[in-house]
Amino acid sequence: MIAEKGYCGTSGAAASAGVGVWYVPPEPELREAAMASREQLGGYLADRGWMERVLDETYAQVNRIAEWGYPFPGDGQGGQARSTLQGPELMRRLRRQLVRARVRILDHSPALELLRGADGTLAGATGARSQRGAISPVFSSVTKTAIYHHATFSYADGTPIPGAGSQRGRSAIARTLLTRPVFCVIDGWPEEEHTALRRAQPNFFLSFDRMGIDPFRERFPVTLRLEGTIRGTGGLRVTGGDCATTVPGLFAAGDAATRELICGGFTGGGSHNSAWALSSGRWAGLGAAAYARKARRSGHHAKAGGAGGAGLRPTGAADLGLDWREVVATVQEEVRPYDRNYFRDEETLRGSRARLEDLWQRVSEGLESGRDPVRAREAAAMCAHARWMYAAAQERTETRGMHKRTDHPEPDPAQQRRLHVGGLQELWTAGDGRPRVSDAAVPA
Repeated sequence: MIAEKGYCGTSGAAASAGVGVWYVPPEPELREAAMASREQLGGYLADRGWMERVLDETYAQVNRIAEWGYPFPGDGQGGQARSTLQGPELMRRLRRQLVRARVRILDHSPALELLRGADGTLAGATGARSQRGAISPVFSSVTKTAIYHHATFSYADGTPIPGAGSQRGRSAIARTLLTRPVFCVIDGWPEEEHTALRRAQPNFFLSFDRMGIDPFRERFPVTLRLEGTIRGTGGLRVTGGDCATTVPGLFAAGDAATRELICGGFTGGGSHNSAWALSSGRWAGLGAAAYARKARRSGHHAKAGGAGGAGLRPTGAADLGLDWREVVATVQEEVRPYDRNYFRDEETLRGSRARLEDLWQRVSEGLESGRDPVRAREAAAMCAHARWMYAAAQERTETRGMHKRTDHPEPDPAQQRRLHVGGLQELWTAGDGRPRVSDAAVPA
């Protein structure tokens, strides 16, 4: 059974986009180049063992998709170019495979809380059935980084912005946006490749066509969007090769799980995140199925209860003056501004954390689910996530990957480690303890 917050096959960032895939043939020199190309960008926080494993799994799964009849374009040499996927076509085919396998699909059914057995292990989850449409993340955007790699960013008068770029020059763009608009023109692609680009990313160019803009020749305004976990790198800590987490019985995949294992401290963008979704989805599914069979035989979960708190079960008297809209707006005030979240320093982080701690106190004690428990839980989750994010940012007193501390502008070799953060009422941070692929076998 699959419970999907929207309509399975049409929700999520990839469903309406063309995405790259980290698809690399199993040739040693190609694999080595693929892994090395991202290590510096991610602050040397990735793990070669996990990279190799994801490359193997992605190669196998993309080839499997080809066997299902996915129409990959030709590569000009008699073969197929399998490093990109069209989201709508892919998702339709994946849903079709679920239907053929007689999987029960619960559309418009976002989860609200986990269920816990008497021994503390995970027993399942409860959610809401809604036909009002997909529940969208508050921060949502799909950008085409590969196309913007070949672009020029400029001021309003057309003067190029020094150091600006879509991957290694985002700080220059962010600093400029603090005081004035930024414009872009995708002028780095040869004209003979324009048609192929349009075929590869049709939805990207649709908006330009509707506005009458030729993005290859005409400048257009751009900005930076906070995309939350969609194109981030952190997530639930993975403790073993089956994508188990620190919660017994909970297995994580895709954007919900950390992608630091293959991306380090920089966004996986489309290709790495797609590869991680294809790989971790299979491993987590196998792990969860094996766990469920074992739990069913043992009968441990006969008396399961809800584990949800904030937004469902306030610890104090209901705060009738607080609703999810206020919580969302307050969190956005702390995480959206570039000079708070993109460019970080101790004083600003301390201020944001103090305000978020005050908000969390109100949320945990008084936010009721009311008529919209999904929105209330989403708001509570946003507040919790923002607190964890800034707790880790305070702990990392250096600049590494996407994390930029203006008061610590250089990387510190002593801090070349991944950070873990957790807690609800009292937050904690801890260094590494990196999961090894061999820590947990993956069922066949």
